[in-house]
Amino acid sequence: MPTTSMLAEADKLIFAAEETVAIKPEQDLWKVIIVDDEEEIHNVTKLALSDFTFEDKGITFLSAYSGQEAIQLIQCHSDTALILLDVVMETEDAGLMVAKRIRQELGNELVRIVLRTGQPGQAPEGTVVINYDINDYKAKTELTTQKLFTTVVTALRAFGHLTTIENHRRETERLALSSARFVPREFLQVLQKKSIVEIELGNYISSEMTVMFSDIRSFTTLSEMMTPQENFDFVNAYFGYINPIIRENKGFVVKYLGDGMMAIFPERADDAVNAGIGQLKRVAQFNADRQARGYHPIEIGLGVHTGSLMVGIVGDAARMQGDALSDNVNLTSRLEGLTKFYGVSLIISDEVFRRLEDPSSYKLRFLGKVQTKGREAPISVFEVFDGDPAAICEVKQQTKSAFEEGLMLYLQKQFPEASVHFNSVLKHNSEDKVARLYLQRAAHCMVHGVPDDWTGVEVMQEK
Repeated sequence: MPTTSMLAEADKLIFAAEETVAIKPEQDLWKVIIVDDEEEIHNVTKLALSDFTFEDKGITFLSAYSGQEAIQLIQCHSDTALILLDVVMETEDAGLMVAKRIRQELGNELVRIVLRTGQPGQAPEGTVVINYDINDYKAKTELTTQKLFTTVVTALRAFGHLTTIENHRRETERLALSSARFVPREFLQVLQKKSIVEIELGNYISSEMTVMFSDIRSFTTLSEMMTPQENFDFVNAYFGYINPIIRENKGFVVKYLGDGMMAIFPERADDAVNAGIGQLKRVAQFNADRQARGYHPIEIGLGVHTGSLMVGIVGDAARMQGDALSDNVNLTSRLEGLTKFYGVSLIISDEVFRRLEDPSSYKLRFLGKVQTKGREAPISVFEVFDGDPAAICEVKQQTKSAFEEGLMLYLQKQFPEASVHFNSVLKHNSEDKVARLYLQRAAHCMVHGVPDDWTGVEVMQEK
């Protein structure tokens, strides 16, 4: 290719044998890649811009003499601000292919690309500007020192603005990701908000949803054996085990309550029940890991109820958070507490039971009727034992008929007959705390009798 002078006659320069530029920290320099197969173009460009500064930053030059070298350089220096790119090098369209690969393959939208060609007819400006994502098009013969200076300043100014915008976009993304850890995306969806910035104090929606409360048994005793740091590590490790199960079943955590938490399932009651079963199975894995390291296993209790909830934002202008409010939320908390009373892991209300798509697909048994503290109307409660260890689950399933028959007899005040069934259950499973509880209740009733209006409803005096 014939040599092409970059400068007009009036701007001729005397070339130095070697470039002498004061060394500056890289962060104080704009990176500019010169891509051209003519050594003279590199020298002329560097000399013309040797004293260049813009926004208190100089230039560091990188040189490539082919399209392939240009791609390798931009891959290593993705923070390059400007590429002065020749068109005709190893092939007639090598520069155009470089521009295409930078934008489409490397996905670099920030670097400014100025196409410089000594043969404008080879790459007509109109065609190139339309078909390639370049930022400027110059014939080498028109680039005087002043015009080169203007072209570079324009490109660097645009790069600086775009970089600022991109940094703000990335920071916004980081903030959005961070805020999602405090206000889950699912919570925003329930409130019909697209972004956390749309959230305002008092925003709420009222709808029927399923609530879950969970709690670690005897956590106070457990925590007394740990340092404060060990307490936090333990709780976070525990939540790290079980929370993915909630998300997998289309639920989300509304708030943490020390070693417990409250979650909401907006769509189906089955989602909450399946999440509860899944959590119990994950706790078994968690315990295996703890025991392998010499720690004691843990037990958890879960209560699940479906009802009308108000889900929204509470607090004040300086500090707010998402929450769910209603009597049904309080009832769910009481159900979780009942797991301690009955000695079971997962209790659901009759409202949940009625909404299950196929109750027979779960291993569950009727536990009786309970009047929780603060409520006048009793509710029926059920144990779901799919998440129990396999051996316990199997024996509960085998004794289910005997247990429920004994419970029906108990509620009909046929206490001797009920005792026979409860004793039968305990012969097969001496650890069945519910059967033992009702056996003791039946014995007490046989000895002391019951009022005429007795219904067998368990009245809870504590939360």
